[in-house]
Amino acid sequence: AERGEAGGVGGGPGMRKQMKDDKTRTMYERVGGDLNVETCVEIMYNKALQDSRLRSFFEKNQRKMQNIRKRMFQFLSGYLGGPKLYDMANLKPAHYHMNITDYHFDAMLELFAQSMTELGVHADANKDVVSATGKIRKDLTTGCTVRMELAKKNMEKGKDGLFKRLGGQEGITQFIDRLYDLVAVDNRLKAKFGGKDLKKMKEGQYVYMTELLGGPKVYKGADLVAIHKGVGLTDYEFDCFLANMEKALTGLGMEDETVDEVIVTSEDIRAPLLNRARGLAAHAKLVDGKSVLDRFGGEMNVEAVVEMMYGGFRGDPRVRFFYEFTKEKLEQWKLKMTQVMVGAFGGAITYEDSKLRTAHYKLNITDYHFDAFLENFWVAAELMETESAVIQDAVDVLGHVRKDVTSGCTVRLEVARKRVESAGTDGLYEACGGEEGLRLFMDKLYDHICVDSRIQHYFSGSKLDAVKSIQGQYLSVIFGAPIQYTGRPLDRVHSVMSISDYEFDCFLESAQTALREVGADGSSIDEAIVIME
Repeated sequence: AERGEAGGVGGGPGMRKQMKDDKTRTMYERVGGDLNVETCVEIMYNKALQDSRLRSFFEKNQRKMQNIRKRMFQFLSGYLGGPKLYDMANLKPAHYHMNITDYHFDAMLELFAQSMTELGVHADANKDVVSATGKIRKDLTTGCTVRMELAKKNMEKGKDGLFKRLGGQEGITQFIDRLYDLVAVDNRLKAKFGGKDLKKMKEGQYVYMTELLGGPKVYKGADLVAIHKGVGLTDYEFDCFLANMEKALTGLGMEDETVDEVIVTSEDIRAPLLNRARGLAAHAKLVDGKSVLDRFGGEMNVEAVVEMMYGGFRGDPRVRFFYEFTKEKLEQWKLKMTQVMVGAFGGAITYEDSKLRTAHYKLNITDYHFDAFLENFWVAAELMETESAVIQDAVDVLGHVRKDVTSGCTVRLEVARKRVESAGTDGLYEACGGEEGLRLFMDKLYDHICVDSRIQHYFSGSKLDAVKSIQGQYLSVIFGAPIQYTGRPLDRVHSVMSISDYEFDCFLESAQTALREVGADGSSIDEAIVIME
């Protein structure tokens, strides 16, 4: 921090660019070891404190910021292959209750990459480090994703319940009063609210927020976008306002779920207030007046890449499971994928982005699968001899649909995981029907896997009954049965089988089907999948 304040870590001119990159070394060594990692952290946080997307997370006193920088250095040190100074088990709990979205995570990754570039880190090392660091996305964003998605689910039932939980008109009046008391003394917002007639603003907010949060539709004021036109509102100021909303609601004793619903509802007005485009084209990148689609070579090139991606998926065990289509379904998928990409890259919008979330919500697509999808896109685009800078812009744009594709799985599995952590698996064992239910489940499971051409070769031979028996015992134990597993450790049993993600996914699919057939409910099935994962 002292070097940063003295001007010693401002960036580029004094840094030597790495001319060679030795990929046999650890990423820690490739970026320059502890000094470069520490300096990179300094540059990155200096940038974050000036970035409206991230600034609200890091406006803390000097001691707290020094601790944050220290922990980031310790994390990166071990994560990139250097000395292990940070307990990775702390990563998810430390960020679980923060409102960190994919938008914020991508912004931080962007600053990380810029900081390494300014340090002179080799481009290949930079790319590999950013790619590796991207894999912690879920640890940082899951808490926010789960809270926001559950809030959305509640609101889909109607906002009138939210209005009642807030205390109706009287409760919203108290909320606005407390909110503006906080805003009035918030130095971060004085530039926007200083000198304004707060009493008049509050009167308008009483009516507007009443309607927004599920009350009677009585707002007749000017359009919100028109009111804020020319104000120059930033993400930082909007985040500060949301933080005050959260503080006001908490101070009034509102439950966490109610606070989350208010924040989710308020988030919907961020884009129009900041005059930001929404939907698939919201993140299209223009370079010299040309969209990603123009630089990619037009719609025909996108179609060709989609065609090649499908070939890649069929050979990639990480995602092959999701791309086993009939001929008719395959053509539909190619058309929709092309439409999504063309729209996201700045072309005509022919696919409604709202459909993305609905279409993927019940699929078990994780960040692991989404990253594999992006990797296959990159390879296909390279085969089309597309410039690396254009591919990177395209990947950045596609990355913005990640949440729509993965949130359903993230929420279901996280809710199930927390339920297992808090209550154990005893309830799951009973929900599956106890000993008799598990026996029936194993019968159904083997009915499926023994005729599944994708994995049946693992379940054949004279010892099948013995395999089924010991596997039934193992699954009963992990589902909460009060018995002991007497078989060999799983890793030793399967060490010579070379089972792939694809084959494991096929097994899980059969397990889900078997659980449904024995009458397990959706929550119990999710718990079982979490445990088996």
